[in-house]
Amino acid sequence: MDTTLETTKPGHPFVAGFWLITAIPIFALIALPIMTALGSDDLYALPGLLIMFLAHFGAGYLWARSLGKRSGLPDNRMMNISGGIGFAFFMVGTLIALTGFAKAPIDRWLALFKGVGNLEFGALFAPLTGLISGGTGFALGLGLRDWKLALKLLALGFISGLGLYLAIMFSMELLGFKVGSGRPVMIPTTFMSMWSAALVGSAIFGSLLVKSGVAERRNPP
Repeated sequence: MDTTLETTKPGHPFVAGFWLITAIPIFALIALPIMTALGSDDLYALPGLLIMFLAHFGAGYLWARSLGKRSGLPDNRMMNISGGIGFAFFMVGTLIALTGFAKAPIDRWLALFKGVGNLEFGALFAPLTGLISGGTGFALGLGLRDWKLALKLLALGFISGLGLYLAIMFSMELLGFKVGSGRPVMIPTTFMSMWSAALVGSAIFGSLLVKSGVAERRNPP
Protein backbone atom coordinates (compact mmCIF):
# COMPACT_ATOMS: atom_id res chain seq x y z
CA MET A 1 0.00 0.00 0.00
CA ASP A 2 1.34 3.42 -0.94
CA THR A 3 1.40 5.81 2.04
CA THR A 4 3.02 8.78 0.33
CA LEU A 5 -0.17 10.82 0.23
CA GLU A 6 -0.93 10.12 3.87
CA THR A 7 2.46 11.26 5.08
CA THR A 8 2.63 14.42 2.96
CA LYS A 9 -0.86 15.78 3.53
CA PRO A 10 -1.35 17.45 6.94
CA GLY A 11 -4.33 19.35 5.46
CA HIS A 12 -5.66 22.83 6.27
CA PRO A 13 -4.20 24.50 3.15
CA PHE A 14 -5.48 27.91 4.31
CA VAL A 15 -2.62 27.92 6.84
CA ALA A 16 -0.17 28.33 3.95
CA GLY A 17 -1.70 31.77 3.35
CA PHE A 18 0.02 33.09 6.46
CA TRP A 19 3.27 33.03 4.51
CA LEU A 20 1.79 35.53 2.05
CA ILE A 21 0.74 37.77 4.94
CA THR A 22 4.35 37.99 6.13
CA ALA A 23 5.56 39.58 2.88
CA ILE A 24 4.73 43.22 3.64
CA PRO A 25 6.05 43.20 7.25
CA ILE A 26 9.27 41.54 6.05
CA PHE A 27 9.59 44.11 3.27
CA ALA A 28 9.13 47.00 5.71
CA LEU A 29 11.61 45.59 8.25
CA ILE A 30 14.29 45.18 5.60
CA ALA A 31 13.59 48.20 3.42
CA LEU A 32 13.21 50.90 6.09
CA PRO A 33 16.78 50.73 7.50
CA ILE A 34 18.32 50.22 4.06
CA MET A 35 16.48 53.14 2.47
CA THR A 36 17.30 55.33 5.49
CA ALA A 37 20.97 54.46 5.13
CA LEU A 38 20.74 55.40 1.45
CA GLY A 39 19.26 58.77 2.41
CA SER A 40 15.88 58.09 0.79
CA ASP A 41 12.41 58.03 2.32
CA ASP A 42 10.78 56.65 -0.84
CA LEU A 43 10.20 52.93 -0.32
CA TYR A 44 9.01 52.68 -3.90
CA ALA A 45 12.23 53.92 -5.48
CA LEU A 46 14.23 51.29 -7.38
CA PRO A 47 16.11 49.83 -4.36
CA GLY A 48 12.84 49.61 -2.45
CA LEU A 49 11.09 47.87 -5.34
CA LEU A 50 13.91 45.34 -5.57
CA ILE A 51 13.63 44.59 -1.86
CA MET A 52 9.86 44.33 -2.22
CA PHE A 53 10.26 41.84 -5.06
CA LEU A 54 12.69 39.69 -3.09
CA ALA A 55 10.54 39.77 0.07
CA HIS A 56 7.44 38.76 -1.85
CA PHE A 57 9.35 36.11 -3.79
CA GLY A 58 10.56 34.54 -0.55
CA ALA A 59 7.09 34.62 1.00
CA GLY A 60 5.53 33.26 -2.19
CA TYR A 61 8.08 30.45 -2.41
CA LEU A 62 7.40 29.35 1.18
CA TRP A 63 3.65 29.67 0.58
CA ALA A 64 3.78 27.42 -2.48
CA ARG A 65 5.88 24.84 -0.65
CA SER A 66 3.53 24.81 2.34
CA LEU A 67 0.45 24.71 0.11
CA GLY A 68 1.85 21.78 -1.84
CA LYS A 69 2.58 19.78 1.29
CA ARG A 70 -0.83 20.54 2.78
CA SER A 71 -2.47 19.46 -0.48
CA GLY A 72 -0.69 16.11 -0.60
CA LEU A 73 1.94 16.96 -3.22
CA PRO A 74 5.59 15.96 -2.94
CA ASP A 75 7.96 18.90 -2.78
CA ASN A 76 8.17 20.51 -6.23
CA ARG A 77 10.85 23.15 -6.58
CA MET A 78 9.52 24.40 -9.91
CA MET A 79 6.08 24.96 -8.43
CA ASN A 80 7.60 26.75 -5.43
CA ILE A 81 9.71 29.03 -7.60
CA SER A 82 6.78 29.77 -9.90
CA GLY A 83 4.58 30.63 -6.93
CA GLY A 84 7.25 32.96 -5.57
CA ILE A 85 7.82 34.68 -8.90
CA GLY A 86 4.09 34.99 -9.55
CA PHE A 87 3.35 36.57 -6.18
CA ALA A 88 6.28 38.99 -6.45
CA PHE A 89 5.59 39.86 -10.07
CA PHE A 90 1.93 40.67 -9.60
CA MET A 91 2.46 42.61 -6.36
CA VAL A 92 5.31 44.75 -7.63
CA GLY A 93 3.87 44.94 -11.14
CA THR A 94 0.57 46.20 -9.80
CA LEU A 95 2.31 48.97 -7.88
CA ILE A 96 4.33 50.01 -10.93
CA ALA A 97 1.21 49.96 -13.09
CA LEU A 98 -0.73 52.13 -10.63
CA THR A 99 1.94 54.81 -10.59
CA GLY A 100 3.14 54.49 -14.17
CA PHE A 101 2.01 53.15 -17.50
CA ALA A 102 -1.54 52.20 -16.44
CA LYS A 103 -2.35 55.45 -14.64
CA ALA A 104 -4.21 57.04 -17.58
CA PRO A 105 -6.59 54.10 -18.30
CA ILE A 106 -7.16 53.66 -14.56
CA ASP A 107 -8.10 57.34 -14.27
CA ARG A 108 -10.59 56.93 -17.11
CA TRP A 109 -12.08 53.87 -15.42
CA LEU A 110 -12.47 55.66 -12.09
CA ALA A 111 -14.02 58.69 -13.80
CA LEU A 112 -17.07 56.50 -14.50
CA PHE A 113 -17.88 56.66 -10.77
CA LYS A 114 -18.05 60.47 -10.78
CA GLY A 115 -15.95 61.10 -7.69
CA VAL A 116 -17.91 58.84 -5.30
CA GLY A 117 -15.06 57.87 -2.99
CA ASN A 118 -16.17 54.47 -1.78
CA LEU A 119 -17.15 53.31 -5.27
CA GLU A 120 -13.84 54.49 -6.73
CA PHE A 121 -11.99 52.74 -3.93
CA GLY A 122 -13.75 49.44 -4.52
CA ALA A 123 -13.55 49.72 -8.30
CA LEU A 124 -9.78 50.14 -8.09
CA PHE A 125 -8.59 47.84 -5.35
CA ALA A 126 -11.07 44.95 -5.58
CA PRO A 127 -10.02 44.00 -9.14
CA LEU A 128 -6.35 44.49 -8.25
CA THR A 129 -6.68 42.13 -5.29
CA GLY A 130 -8.36 39.64 -7.60
CA LEU A 131 -5.57 40.07 -10.16
CA ILE A 132 -2.84 39.43 -7.60
CA SER A 133 -4.64 36.39 -6.19
CA GLY A 134 -5.53 34.97 -9.60
CA GLY A 135 -2.15 35.74 -11.13
CA THR A 136 -0.33 34.03 -8.30
CA GLY A 137 -2.54 30.97 -8.72
CA PHE A 138 -1.91 30.98 -12.45
CA ALA A 139 1.84 30.98 -11.87
CA LEU A 140 1.44 28.09 -9.43
CA GLY A 141 -0.36 26.06 -12.08
CA LEU A 142 2.31 26.84 -14.65
CA GLY A 143 4.91 25.58 -12.21
CA LEU A 144 3.05 22.27 -12.20
CA ARG A 145 3.03 22.35 -16.02
CA ASP A 146 -0.74 22.07 -16.08
CA TRP A 147 -2.39 24.78 -18.22
CA LYS A 148 -5.92 23.69 -17.42
CA LEU A 149 -5.24 23.83 -13.69
CA ALA A 150 -3.46 27.18 -14.08
CA LEU A 151 -6.52 28.70 -15.76
CA LYS A 152 -8.82 27.35 -13.04
CA LEU A 153 -6.58 28.82 -10.35
CA LEU A 154 -6.53 32.13 -12.22
CA ALA A 155 -10.33 32.29 -12.44
CA LEU A 156 -11.06 31.18 -8.89
CA GLY A 157 -8.30 33.35 -7.47
CA PHE A 158 -9.60 36.44 -9.26
CA ILE A 159 -13.22 35.84 -8.26
CA SER A 160 -12.39 35.11 -4.62
CA GLY A 161 -10.00 38.06 -4.29
CA LEU A 162 -12.41 40.53 -5.87
CA GLY A 163 -15.42 39.20 -3.97
CA LEU A 164 -13.68 39.21 -0.59
CA TYR A 165 -12.47 42.77 -1.07
CA LEU A 166 -15.95 44.04 -1.86
CA ALA A 167 -17.53 42.01 0.96
CA ILE A 168 -15.11 43.38 3.55
CA MET A 169 -15.35 46.92 2.22
CA PHE A 170 -19.14 46.97 2.40
CA SER A 171 -19.11 45.24 5.79
CA MET A 172 -16.88 48.03 7.06
CA GLU A 173 -19.35 50.55 5.65
CA LEU A 174 -22.20 48.92 7.56
CA LEU A 175 -20.15 49.37 10.73
CA GLY A 176 -19.73 53.08 9.97
CA PHE A 177 -16.27 52.90 8.40
CA LYS A 178 -16.91 54.25 4.94
CA VAL A 179 -14.32 55.65 2.57
CA GLY A 180 -14.81 59.40 2.53
CA SER A 181 -16.32 59.52 6.01
CA GLY A 182 -13.20 61.07 7.51
CA ARG A 183 -12.25 57.92 9.40
CA PRO A 184 -9.04 55.99 8.66
CA VAL A 185 -10.59 53.30 6.51
CA MET A 186 -8.59 52.67 3.35
CA ILE A 187 -5.46 51.09 4.83
CA PRO A 188 -7.16 48.70 7.30
CA THR A 189 -9.73 47.68 4.69
CA THR A 190 -7.00 47.00 2.15
CA PHE A 191 -4.92 44.90 4.52
CA MET A 192 -7.90 42.97 5.89
CA SER A 193 -9.07 42.20 2.38
CA MET A 194 -5.66 41.14 1.11
CA TRP A 195 -5.00 38.95 4.13
CA SER A 196 -8.44 37.37 3.82
CA ALA A 197 -7.76 36.71 0.15
CA ALA A 198 -4.46 35.05 1.09
CA LEU A 199 -6.14 32.66 3.54
CA VAL A 200 -9.34 31.94 1.62
CA GLY A 201 -7.47 31.75 -1.69
CA SER A 202 -5.03 29.24 -0.22
CA ALA A 203 -7.93 27.10 0.98
CA ILE A 204 -9.53 27.22 -2.47
CA PHE A 205 -6.25 26.51 -4.26
CA GLY A 206 -5.49 23.60 -1.94
CA SER A 207 -8.90 22.08 -2.52
CA LEU A 208 -8.49 22.42 -6.28
CA LEU A 209 -5.03 20.84 -6.18
CA VAL A 210 -6.48 17.84 -4.37
CA LYS A 211 -9.48 17.52 -6.71
CA SER A 212 -7.36 17.94 -9.83
CA GLY A 213 -5.50 14.72 -9.14
CA VAL A 214 -2.08 16.40 -9.26
CA ALA A 215 -0.94 14.55 -6.15
CA GLU A 216 -2.06 11.19 -7.51
CA ARG A 217 -0.25 11.77 -10.81
CA ARG A 218 2.95 12.41 -8.87
CA ASN A 219 2.38 9.60 -6.39
CA PRO A 220 1.25 6.65 -8.54
CA PRO A 221 0.09 3.54 -6.65
